[in-house]
Amino acid sequence: MLNGSQARDRVVVAFDALTGGGVSRCALDRGGRLLQWVQGGSGTPVVLEAGAMSPVAGFAAVFKGLVSEHRVIAYDRASYGASDPAPLSLDGQVDDLIAVLEEAGPSVVVGHSWGGLLAQFATWTRPDLVTGLVLLDPSHETFWTDAPPEASADRTRPAADDPRTEDVLAFGHELAADVARSVGADQHLTQLLTDACLSYLETDAQLFTYLDELPMILDHVDDLTARRRQAVWPEIPVVLLTATKGRPPEFTPQVIAVQEQLATECDGRHQVVPDSGHYMHIDRPDLVIACVEEVAG
Repeated sequence: MLNGSQARDRVVVAFDALTGGGVSRCALDRGGRLLQWVQGGSGTPVVLEAGAMSPVAGFAAVFKGLVSEHRVIAYDRASYGASDPAPLSLDGQVDDLIAVLEEAGPSVVVGHSWGGLLAQFATWTRPDLVTGLVLLDPSHETFWTDAPPEASADRTRPAADDPRTEDVLAFGHELAADVARSVGADQHLTQLLTDACLSYLETDAQLFTYLDELPMILDHVDDLTARRRQAVWPEIPVVLLTATKGRPPEFTPQVIAVQEQLATECDGRHQVVPDSGHYMHIDRPDLVIACVEEVAG
């Protein structure tokens, strides 16, 4: 546990108010840099893995719904939130997730979007650490096969100079408002949750990570494909949820077909959710919570 003042830790303050107390900040030393998370509750560990360009604070409603029965760990990838910066790499992100799981013990992993793909990589690498998966609109390498390369940010200049930063900040404010609505927050809690979400977009290191994560992913499409070809699925419960609300109709059949194939490969259950957009933990936290309980047994 960290000894710093929690009054300055906006995610802890917001989640503590949301759940009625008992939320703490924890950290793991990864060779001189800290990988950090907030946690609450006790029981079966549940590790929350956010998508690209997304704060794990977006899982607020799911965290609240699970913390009475589980030890819930909402961790920040390197350079996100409270975690120290580190060079962006696929191996680094997978290894960090595995390190969190080693610290937590065998866990249910809930992964959204890119986080859903990282959760799969961690499962294939260390099946002893994953007791079940809940994959929320998980990314798949085939979705990026024809995507053009995307340039990384020029880190010799402030992040504010990148023309994409304005859109990142605007979307961050929209997402923060959605997170507050997902828990039915009053005015005070809305402000706390908004501050918590926006604390992920304050430093150049944080903004550069938001800008550069997708280019890093696109650079690894061949590697992602190779890893899936070599994957061996353990016998664990897996639930996949696919959102269709707001998805371009010309892409929806392809996405559903890919996730159906994934469910077949892992002997999991696939559910299409037409009343949810991509951020399922915000639009349908009740369903996500039910799926975690299903997987946790």
